[in-house]
Amino acid sequence: MRLGFRNRLAGFLLVSLILVQTVTAGFVYSFTQKALVEQGKKQLSASSDLFVHQLDALSQRVAEGVHILSLDFALRQAIALQNSQTVLSALRNHGRRVGATRMRLIALDGTIEGDTLDATAAGKAFGYDDLLDGAAAEGRATAVVAFDGHAYWTVLVPVMAPTPIAYISADIPLDDAMMDTLRQLSSLPREILLVADRGDGKWRSLASCLENAEILDQLLPLGEPPSAVQPSLMNSHGRRDLVLAKSLRTPAGSSPVLVVLGLSLDDAFRQYEPVVLVLVAILAAGMSVALFGTTLIARSVAKPIEALAKVAARIATGDYAPLPWVPQPDEIGQLSNALGDMALAIQEREEHILHQARHDVITGLPNRMAMTDAIAFDLANGQPKPFTLMMIGLPRLQEIVNTVGHDFRDHLMRHVGDRLRRAAAPEGLVARVADSGFAVWQQSETPQVSPKQMIQAVGEIFRQGDIAVDIATAIGIVRVPDHGTDASLLLQRADIALHQALLLPDDRIVFYDPGRDPHRSDHLTLMSDLREALDRNELRLHYQPKIKLAAGRVGGAEALVRWTHARRGFVAPDQFIAMAEETGNIRRLTNWALATGIAQAAEWQRRGFELRLSVNLSVRDLGDKSLPDRVRDLLENYGARPENIVLEITESAIMGEPDDAIAVLRRLADQGIDLSIDDFGVGQSSFTYLRRLPVRELKIDKSFVLNLAESSEDAVIVRSIVELGHNLGYKVTAEGIETEAAMQFLADLGCDYGQGYHMAKALPLDGFEKFIVGGRWPALTLVTS
Repeated sequence: MRLGFRNRLAGFLLVSLILVQTVTAGFVYSFTQKALVEQGKKQLSASSDLFVHQLDALSQRVAEGVHILSLDFALRQAIALQNSQTVLSALRNHGRRVGATRMRLIALDGTIEGDTLDATAAGKAFGYDDLLDGAAAEGRATAVVAFDGHAYWTVLVPVMAPTPIAYISADIPLDDAMMDTLRQLSSLPREILLVADRGDGKWRSLASCLENAEILDQLLPLGEPPSAVQPSLMNSHGRRDLVLAKSLRTPAGSSPVLVVLGLSLDDAFRQYEPVVLVLVAILAAGMSVALFGTTLIARSVAKPIEALAKVAARIATGDYAPLPWVPQPDEIGQLSNALGDMALAIQEREEHILHQARHDVITGLPNRMAMTDAIAFDLANGQPKPFTLMMIGLPRLQEIVNTVGHDFRDHLMRHVGDRLRRAAAPEGLVARVADSGFAVWQQSETPQVSPKQMIQAVGEIFRQGDIAVDIATAIGIVRVPDHGTDASLLLQRADIALHQALLLPDDRIVFYDPGRDPHRSDHLTLMSDLREALDRNELRLHYQPKIKLAAGRVGGAEALVRWTHARRGFVAPDQFIAMAEETGNIRRLTNWALATGIAQAAEWQRRGFELRLSVNLSVRDLGDKSLPDRVRDLLENYGARPENIVLEITESAIMGEPDDAIAVLRRLADQGIDLSIDDFGVGQSSFTYLRRLPVRELKIDKSFVLNLAESSEDAVIVRSIVELGHNLGYKVTAEGIETEAAMQFLADLGCDYGQGYHMAKALPLDGFEKFIVGGRWPALTLVTS
C-alpha cells in the first residue's frame, strides 16, 4: 500500500523525533559516561597517591618509634653484649607499641641476629641489601615486602652508638583490617586490594577491603602487571568498574606488590536515572505535537512540492532554463529560488568541468580528446575531404625540465602553443595532445601553413628572464584520406611519424610510412615470431672480419645478428632490430647475441686465435643495471677473456639518461671489457660525453670512409678522428672500407682496424673460419701476436 504525503510526513517526523531523541540520549549517556570515567580516573589517581602518602605517614610514625627504641641505652648495651634474650624482649615490647607483628635485629653485614617471629632466623641473611644501604644513607628505609601470603610495611632504622652497630626492622602487617583503617581515615575508594606476583606470571591477593566480594576477580589482574598507572575500564559479572593498579615500593629480591583500587561506575550512574525519565517524557510530548502539526504542514507543502519536483525533473534532464522568481517569503519560496540558483550553478560548473576535460590546463588549448572529436566531426560531414594532421614534438623538453624546472617548461609550452595557434589561424585547429607534443589539424592536402613554416613560427630560441634555450622541433605528418579516415587512427599514425622524426639528426619532418608502422598486424606477428625464434635458437650470428691494418691480418670481428624466417625468408636486420627496440624485445635479443658471441670467442681462444669480438648494445641495454653482472657470468661460464670482448655503443644511446648509462659502462669497463663508440662523428654531441666515457676505441662512421678517394673534407675528418683517438690512448677502427685505396690511406694514417666489403661482408661461422685460415688476411694467433 502506497502511503500519502501526509502519512509519510507524519511517519518521517515521528521516526526523526524518535531517532533524534535516541541519538540525544545516546550522546547524553556517552558524554555522561565519559565525564564520569574521567572524573573517576582523576579520583583513582589521587587515591593511589593518597594511599602511598598514608603508607609514608605510617612509616614515619613507626620509624620514629623504632628510632626511640634504637636510642635505648639498655638495648644498645644488650646488643653490644650480644644478650639475645634482652634484645628480643625489648623488640617485642616496642613492636606492640608501633603495631608491628615482627621485629628483627640485623647485623651490619646483613645477618639476622634476632627475630621475634622466627627463632630459627638467627644467622640467616636479611636478604634486602638495598634497604640496609638506604637506612645507612638516609637514617631509615621503608618498603612493602610480601612473604608467607601476607604483605608487610617494613621499616628499617640503624642503631647508632654513635656509629651504626646494627639495624632494627619493624614489619607492620598490611592486612584487611589495615586496608579498612586506611580507607576510613581518608577518601579512598571502597574497593582496595593488595596483590603480589606469585612468580608464575599470576597474581595472588594479599589483603583487601571490598564491599562486594564478586569484584575480587575483576580487581585481581592476571598475567603481566600493567605498564602504566593510568586507570582502565573493566566489565565483569555485569559490573562496570574503573580499576587502577599502582606499584608499591618493594626491595630488590622481593615479589612486586601492587595496590589495586576499584571505583564502581554503576553506582555513579544511578544518580542520572531521573534524566532518562525526563527524556522519555520529552519524546512522548514531541510525538503528540508532531502528529498534530503534520496535517497542517502537509496541506501547505504538498502542492508547492509537486511543482518543485517537476522543476527538479527538468533540471535532471539537463534543462537549465531560468525559473521565474517566486516572491513568496517562506521556505517554499526560498527553495524555489534556490532551485533556480542551483540550476544556474550546475550549468556553469558543468561547462567549466567540460572545458577542463577538453582543454589543457597549462596552455588553454584543446587536448587530445577535443582534437579527436574535432577530427571525427570533420570526417563525418559528407565525403572525406583532404586534410592534413601535423604532430609537433619538442625533443629537448625533458632535458629542459631537468635543467631549469617545470615552471620554465610551462612558460615554454604556452609560448609554443600561442605561436602555433596564431600560425594556424583562422582555419587550423591547434591542440596539446601530449606532454611534449602539439597537433595541428588543417583542411587541404597541402596545408595553408607548411611544416617548415610551423617550425619557423615556433622559433629557434625561447627566453624567459635570464634563461634562453634552443627549441628543437620535430614534425610527423599524416594525410586524409591517404593515411586513414578514423580520428584515433590518424592521431596514432601521426604519433608514429613524429617518433620517427625524433630519431633524425636534422630536417625532422617525416610523413607517415605504413611500412614502418610498428602497430601493423604483420609487424606484431613478426615480433611474436622473433620471440619464438629466440626460444628455438633459430637466429644466427654472422661475423664481419676486422683487419689489423698494420699487420695485414684479421684481428677481430663484429658479430651481426641474421634471421632467416621459416615463411618470410631473410628478414633485414634493420627491420626486426628496430621493432625489437620499439617493443622492448631488444634486451632478449642482446642477451642471446652476448651469450652466443662470448661462447664463440671462448672457442676461438681455445683454438689459439687472437680475435677481439665486437657485440652491439642498444639504448635499452644501457638502462639495464643487471647487464654487467650477466656479462661477467657469461665470461666466467664460457672461460672467455674479457680483453677479447668489445661492446659497441652509439653516442645517441647515452643521451637519454647519461648518468645511468655511464654507470653501467664503467662497471663493464672495470671487468676489463673494451668499449667502443660506434658511428663516431655523427652524434648530436660527439665530444660532450667523450671525456666521461670509459671507452678504449673509436669507430669512424662509414659515411666518412666511403668517399675518402673523392672527398678531401672526409679525409681531413678521418685524419682528425684518428689523431684524436690516438692522442687519447684509444684504438681507432674504420668501417665502410670498399676500396684498396681507402684501406691503404687508413693504414698510412695509422688507423688500427678496418672493416668493409673490400675485405669481406658479414660471413656465417664456417665462412668466417675459412676466411681467417686460408684467405688474404689470416687471423692473428696467440703465438704470432
